[in-house]
Order: sequence, then C-alpha cells, then structure tokens
Amino acid sequence: MRTGRRTAIAALVALCGIAISVGAIQTWVNARGHRPRLGIQHTAISGVLHWHYQPTGSFTNSMAMVVIVAGALVFVGGVFASRLLAGLFSLIALAAAGAWIGLNAAHYSPTSLTYSDLRLGAWLVIGGSLIGLLSSFFVRRGQT
Repeated sequence: MRTGRRTAIAALVALCGIAISVGAIQTWVNARGHRPRLGIQHTAISGVLHWHYQPTGSFTNSMAMVVIVAGALVFVGGVFASRLLAGLFSLIALAAAGAWIGLNAAHYSPTSLTYSDLRLGAWLVIGGSLIGLLSSFFVRRGQT
C-alpha cells in the first residue's frame, strides 16, 4: 500500500513539473490600462534580479528559461522520487513566479493587477509549484 501511494505521489510531482514548464510559455497577465498582455518570455533574468523591468529578445536570457529548467528538475525529482530535488525546484519556480508578478505589478500599477488578471501560465506555475512543493514532503526514496 505504501509503495503504491508513494508512486502516485511521485507521479503527481512529475505532472507538476510538466505544468510548471508548460506555464512558462503561456501568457501570464491580461492587458489592462498601460499594461500589455504579457508572459515571462520577454523579461530578462537580470532585470528581475535588479528589480527593474527589462525586456529581452533572447529566450535563453528570459525568466521563462528559469521556470522551464525548474519545472524540468521538478519532473526529474518526481521520476526519481527525490524529495530534495522536487521540493527545492518547486520552491524556486514559485519564487520566480512571485518575483515576476511582483515586478510586473510594481512596474505598471500595483492596484490594477488583480487575481482575475492572471492567465493560464501564471496559474499553472503557481499551482504546479505549490502542489509539487507540498507533495514533495510525502515522496520518500529508500527503504521502508
């Protein structure tokens, strides 16, 4: 019974990794006022780290790349039933999502970004990260 439950939880964590990676290439916010309809593909990593909205044309230098890599490592953590890998990179994906949403809200208008403005990409990353993080505590690798 325990092995079946662990396998199911590990599969759930792997699915969360897929959701995180897919969410990175989707649209994150609706257009409202001065804010355009955006995703994280065109926001530079260095801009987020310096809390300055900075567009980039390179996908490899965008926040989407960070989230895709984190999602891939959550998937690997689920496949190998690694608590550390799944939990750590779920937390990193969640932090990256929070940082980008916070930067976007600060750059355009913090009062005009409501939860209903968040689109599929943001919800996939936030939901996948939270479920992956919580589920990673129940994934056990090793002997029973």
